[in-house]
Amino acid sequence: MDIEMLHFRAGVTEAVRSFFRKKNYLEVDTPALSPVLIPEACLEVFETDYIRPSLKTEQDTVPLFLVPSPEIYIKQLVADHKTSMFQISKCYRNVESAGRIHSPEFTMLEYYTMDADYLDSIRITEDLISHILERVFSPDTVPGHLKPPYESLSVNEAFEKYAGFSLAECAEYPEDEAGRKLAAHAERLGCGDREKFAAYGVDDLYEVILVQTVEPGLSAGPPVFLTDYPVFVPCLAQERETAFSRTAPAEKKWRTKERWELYIRGVEIANCYSEERNEARIEAFFSEENREKLKTAKVPHPVPGNFGEICARMPPCSGVAAGLDRLIMVMAERSSIDSVLPFPLTGNL
Repeated sequence: MDIEMLHFRAGVTEAVRSFFRKKNYLEVDTPALSPVLIPEACLEVFETDYIRPSLKTEQDTVPLFLVPSPEIYIKQLVADHKTSMFQISKCYRNVESAGRIHSPEFTMLEYYTMDADYLDSIRITEDLISHILERVFSPDTVPGHLKPPYESLSVNEAFEKYAGFSLAECAEYPEDEAGRKLAAHAERLGCGDREKFAAYGVDDLYEVILVQTVEPGLSAGPPVFLTDYPVFVPCLAQERETAFSRTAPAEKKWRTKERWELYIRGVEIANCYSEERNEARIEAFFSEENREKLKTAKVPHPVPGNFGEICARMPPCSGVAAGLDRLIMVMAERSSIDSVLPFPLTGNL
């Protein structure tokens, strides 16, 4: 990394801090090592060992895990202190390709806003990006395509626009029939032969079409908040009834999650939830997610036993997790995060 990029990266980081401090968010610093982690079937983690100084037996060795995000600890602080807070921290994810937009070690910005939902966090995130642009660019050099406000598009609207069909209408069918319809659409879109998808679940077929058809469509347009995800995609976000689209009849609604993801140049920069606070739903999510994870996990890990109770104590709030390296990359108009990391790991892997 050259000295100009070091200055640019430092400027973005300082702008993030100044934005949240001005808005009275509390900056926190949570552990990078944890004896338990939130179960996420789509992620693999790093494991290490704490060896007690008085090692006599194997029982004196304690397994610890590098956190893939600070969520597990920040939510405990939110539950205890009920104040808006943010953290800039290193996070770690194993068994991921190291390349254009991935690194096993990366920097995450995570922020929680009290008495806010996912739609409030769209405004906050746009204000944050505007503040960063004002701090790191002179007025006549701000890239115009990065200036908020950004477009908002529901997942169903994105599927209609880029995949040519209504995901919401498919979701009205029983699961087996919905799966057959999605498999047919995947084949039509060139994602593969429908026989290949015979064993895929609805959520897997949705993911195939999203990644191979919808996300490439998003890359050609301006920055966009992709909102209102289908309930069959598991996550710890609250549910709601959502209209099929802005042009559909008002009575046409489907169950969605209060979630968005921000895409800039087709790169996922951030995701957000209206945080789920129902203890029973959270524990059910943990149970199912952990069951799925253990089927394929290369690095299995223990899960917290009281996370549902912790989240139930949180006030209504919205949480955002943003890949800071990716945000710096798109602001600097670079094509790879390696170019904005002081010491990229890719060349050594």
